[in-house]
Formats: sequence, structure tokens, C-alpha cells
Amino acid sequence: MFTLKKSNKKGFSLIEVVIAASIISIALFSMMSASTKGIQLSNRALRQTQANLLLEEGAESVKAIRDAAWTNISGLTAGTNYYLTYNTGTNTWSLGTTPTSAIDSIFTRTIVISAVNRDASDDITLSGGTLDARTKKVTVTVSWALSDGTTSSKVLSFYISDIFN
Repeated sequence: MFTLKKSNKKGFSLIEVVIAASIISIALFSMMSASTKGIQLSNRALRQTQANLLLEEGAESVKAIRDAAWTNISGLTAGTNYYLTYNTGTNTWSLGTTPTSAIDSIFTRTIVISAVNRDASDDITLSGGTLDARTKKVTVTVSWALSDGTTSSKVLSFYISDIFN
């Protein structure tokens, strides 16, 4: 004859289901939060890399302008913001005071030329000394807006000289 055996297996209780769902929800939320932060950091690194490349391009462009004629540099007003423009017809860079549109609608690049003084040992000095008309300090700044509304920037300063005279 048949005898029915009573099973000792029980189904999930409501509390176990709620706890399991909570654990899964917390794990998914943590992974989503981590991936969002990863995307933000990746975007920040991308912008900084782009800014570094724009700084380098700015420095090389100023050197190309100097190479064309020292008067292109020596004739600029010290302390004024200049902006690079590229003429595709002549394949040349130039500096002007008219702000150009944002690069990639994100970045703004400014170039400032400063006078250089030298001391009695012919070393560059920050104060005093004699004006060196054949050397200029160039400061290239690239700035961009961050997603939180603040602005970030990178600066590159270097000296150029009239090497062709």
C-alpha cells in the first residue's frame, strides 16, 4: 500500500524573500554607483589629456609663429590675452586678441606674452635687471567647465628667444 511521507522541506518564507531582494538591490545599487563614478573619472582623465595636448599644440604654434618672424612675437603687447587661429589657406598660425570659439565647444586657450629681464650674470630674473628684447616668457592656459559648474585649467609656461639673429 501507499503511504504518504510528510516532506520536511519548506518553501521560502516572506522574510527570506525580502532579505534576499534587499541584498540583491544593495549589490546592484553599489555596482551602478561604482560604474557611474568610474565614468566620471574616465571623463575627467579624458579632459585633462585633451587639455595637455592643447597646451602642447599652443606651445608648438607659438614657436612656429616665432620661426616665421621674431617681430610676430616681439610686437605683441605684454600681459594681453591672445588667441590662436590657423589659416588653412596659408597653413600658418597667428595670434590675435579676438577670442576664438571654444575648441570642441569645451576648451578655451589663451596665450600671454611677458617681458624678460636678466641680471648682471645674464640669468633671467623676476625683478630688476635689464630688459632682454630677444627673449619672451610665454604662458599658455587651457580652461574648461566641469560638470559641477566649476572651471578647471592647466597652465604651461616657457621661454622663447630670437634664435635666428
